[in-house]
Amino acid sequence: MEDILGRLEALLRRSDLTDAARGEIEALRGALEPAVAASLSTVFAGPEAGLSAGAPAPRADGRYEHLALIGTGGMGEVRRVRDATLNRTVAQKVIRAGLDGQAHILARFLREAQTTAQLEHPGIVPVYDLGTLRDGRAYFTMKEVRGRTLASVIREVHEAWGDGAPAPTASGWSFRRLVDALQRVCDAVGYAHAQGVVHRDLKPENIMLGAFGEVLVVDWGLARVIGAGEAPAGVVEGTPAYMSPEQAAGAAEALDPRSDVYALGAVLYEILSGRPPYQGGDPRSVLRQVLDGPPPPVGRARGAAPGAPLHAAHETTYLASAAPLPAAAPERSFLGGLDASHLPEELIESCQRAMARAPDQRHADARELAADISAWLDGARRRERALEVLHQAQTRAPEAQAMRAQADLLRRQARLQLEPVPLWAPETVKAPAWALEESAEALEQAAALRELEAESLLRAALTHAPELDEAHAALAERYRAEHAEAEARRDPTAARRAEARLREHVWALPERHAARRRHLDYLQGDGWLTLVTDPPGATVRLHRYQLQHRRLVPRFERTLGVTPLVEVRLPMGSYLLEIDHPQRATVRYPVRIDRREHWDGVRPGDDRPFPIHLPSPADLGPDDLYVPAGWTTCGDPQAPESLPSRRLWIDPFIIQRHPVTNQRYMDFLNDLAAQGREDEVLALAPRERAGTIEHQGAMIYGRDPQGRFILQTDSDGVLWEPDWPVMLVDWPSAAAYAAWLAQRERRPWRLPAELEWEKAARGADGRAFPWGDRLDPSWCCIRDSHAGRQLPAPVDSFPVDTSPYGVRGLAGNVRDWCLDVFRKTIPPASPPPAPALPGAGGRAQAGARRGTR
Repeated sequence: MEDILGRLEALLRRSDLTDAARGEIEALRGALEPAVAASLSTVFAGPEAGLSAGAPAPRADGRYEHLALIGTGGMGEVRRVRDATLNRTVAQKVIRAGLDGQAHILARFLREAQTTAQLEHPGIVPVYDLGTLRDGRAYFTMKEVRGRTLASVIREVHEAWGDGAPAPTASGWSFRRLVDALQRVCDAVGYAHAQGVVHRDLKPENIMLGAFGEVLVVDWGLARVIGAGEAPAGVVEGTPAYMSPEQAAGAAEALDPRSDVYALGAVLYEILSGRPPYQGGDPRSVLRQVLDGPPPPVGRARGAAPGAPLHAAHETTYLASAAPLPAAAPERSFLGGLDASHLPEELIESCQRAMARAPDQRHADARELAADISAWLDGARRRERALEVLHQAQTRAPEAQAMRAQADLLRRQARLQLEPVPLWAPETVKAPAWALEESAEALEQAAALRELEAESLLRAALTHAPELDEAHAALAERYRAEHAEAEARRDPTAARRAEARLREHVWALPERHAARRRHLDYLQGDGWLTLVTDPPGATVRLHRYQLQHRRLVPRFERTLGVTPLVEVRLPMGSYLLEIDHPQRATVRYPVRIDRREHWDGVRPGDDRPFPIHLPSPADLGPDDLYVPAGWTTCGDPQAPESLPSRRLWIDPFIIQRHPVTNQRYMDFLNDLAAQGREDEVLALAPRERAGTIEHQGAMIYGRDPQGRFILQTDSDGVLWEPDWPVMLVDWPSAAAYAAWLAQRERRPWRLPAELEWEKAARGADGRAFPWGDRLDPSWCCIRDSHAGRQLPAPVDSFPVDTSPYGVRGLAGNVRDWCLDVFRKTIPPASPPPAPALPGAGGRAQAGARRGTR
């Protein structure tokens, strides 16, 4: 009969009733109410059932002292009162004046009190007392929850969220805390489901968040025991924006825990998107949207303004609908058009399942949804712990960088202090610089320790969250830097180890992660070549250096085309380009394409490629080799007395293929003698080492009766050969030979600058020797190249000792004099300028290889 009264009440709300019909319904309701009031029976058949809704209720008398009005609703008002008996403050819910005579209102009120009282769960407000006031109105008291509704906190979080990633609010609420609160709500509702009770009005306004961490489900006024006293079909009760389709259609017989699951999914929807699933100006329009189909995808819902009108959709509604349950609307993709990169996919999937149109596709009850949310929360908590460890790791890297920068500064200061100090100076003079070097070493060690700590912390972060993208990306950056450093110092073992670790973390990143694509491009290693020549129209043949018998040997691959060449894609590696032009000499142009590098030929200070000059055949003699302008890698990080490894631009020059031989040097001396410059001849002739500084050693060369220089047996009984490189001459003798040759050939010959010599020997890729990085005594004339006595070799022997430009004997035989003095610091610019082509430059022990600009 209670349900009949409810339906009559709903009918009276219809606007299409005639006055006569309305009068008849009101008369029928008036006749039924006394009978209902007298016959109300127990409304909750739980384990503690027995209190009858019609049983006399104890009077409050003077036990409760009114303190303040907390709020009012459609059926009652909630007051803050003091319980004089127990001396505590509680909340008292009282039927609103004027409604206490309506039996169905009283029944609903008593049902809420008894149902709530018998659901003993930390997430459900405990009921303390049930009775009547002096004016006869029913009341019940319960714990007063001081806090906020979930709805207000959702708005606050999303306002702080804005268009970016989830961020905590000023009050400390965050997206994860919202989800945690919902999980506790699901636990409470799951308990009610286990007792056979469905709430039927779950929404953010009916979830209270206490000041001390309490999460409570309130307002059980529409709760129903499954199978007991259900409302007849067509009566719609609840809040439209959160109703399941079957509840919105008034299908009372279809309501079960899965209807509550839908409402909980709608709350999750609002947590994810910042707005309810459905919005509208009045409850009927919202109901129609619920019946029509699923809500907008979460990603699009995120775009709604937090202040969009929600009041009509949030009101608890009683509607009578004569229309039958409509046919199921066509399924629309809940995730279609998703644009919410910061939203967890797992929660979106749980929301989608909970809000499925068909009940049998949802979670069976709230406990099952709680398990889904709990699984995500466990991962989120692990992720938070991992991010804390990651933050600690990220602080170590800047510390290490700062220490290394300070160490570099100290080393530079030490070098500047030691540079003017002679080697024989006492240690007291060198001690201040040594102290700087020791401080630099200590900083380097501390930096290495910080880097190890960072790596350990990053790996520790992965123990908390093995799929933490941020940790994998940070480790990938670390191992990429290690790999690049190992390649730079030509350490293949360390490079392979770093590459394996880099690949491990790159493959752990999601496919769409920006760092994944960047690192894979790095590992692939392709680069680009741009080449401009003067004149243009030269054909370029590509040879790639490949290891053969431990040596780098150029192997023809293909013709690249005709210059200018622009951004030709090439795999990383070392190449030799042969540039041919019909009117010019063939030019050998070695290049090194590093990972993702564009070898563009732009020299320092320019913004466009520098044209490679192609000399005419007349510019080159039969023993002359052209070294074109371009970049070269100088220095050797493994050699203690070497320049630091660095790329430098070297302008073009010409150098002679072979060292100056004994025969050519004797021609030089004989020419000076013929000019009557005997004193110069005697000063410039090669001599054996003397026993003391004051005495000159004997001349190596002999002289015939006409005074011409000839080869003879030295004091060791060795007969010097004419095609040996000249030896035992000093720097002034070598410079004098270059000046004589320049005057004789009318070309600006000089000794090569140190970096020119190095480029002529090593090409562009920083190889240790003219042929590569490995050494074998059979490849050049060194101490171990001979079975017997160690002697020089003819300059055209040992063909392996040939540089990428074709220069011979740069790795063995004799050491060479250069134009400038060796320094451990690299000048900021190229070597000293020399005249334009055809011109000068060179290298020799006692003479020059021709080198020009």
